[in-house]
Amino acid sequence: MDLQYIFTSLEGRINRAKWWAGVVILGIISIILGVLIEVIFGTGFFGGFLATVVALALFFPSYAVCAKRFQDRDKPGKMALYGLVPSLIASLLDGWGLTGIGDQLNIIGWLCVLVNLGVGLWFLIELGILKGTPGSNQYGGDPLAALT
Repeated sequence: MDLQYIFTSLEGRINRAKWWAGVVILGIISIILGVLIEVIFGTGFFGGFLATVVALALFFPSYAVCAKRFQDRDKPGKMALYGLVPSLIASLLDGWGLTGIGDQLNIIGWLCVLVNLGVGLWFLIELGILKGTPGSNQYGGDPLAALT
């Protein structure tokens, strides 16, 4: 599996297995860095700043993985931005402490939860469950053809 291609290129298509691998790798990195930041720096200003840096640093790899999967479904890769940008904004608002105090969410916090839930469900079904376009499409050859 070419991880550099999966996380840095916006060209071509990837199948569901590679999308799942990319999502799991990015999720593990995000969780580990989030826990380290909170344990070492807490949830104050500097911890929020570092969480923002991590969210911004993981944005492009997330976009690359999702864009290629949308292209496998014969949809423009830019469609991934419709879900990723609102999720990034929600993460930034949470990192800046604007979503509530502790476990008590304010209206912004609840909106962020709803946005992330909606995007997660959409991406789960569209990118993680539904099959890609059989054969070649405008974005490249069938990623499963190399496996057979």
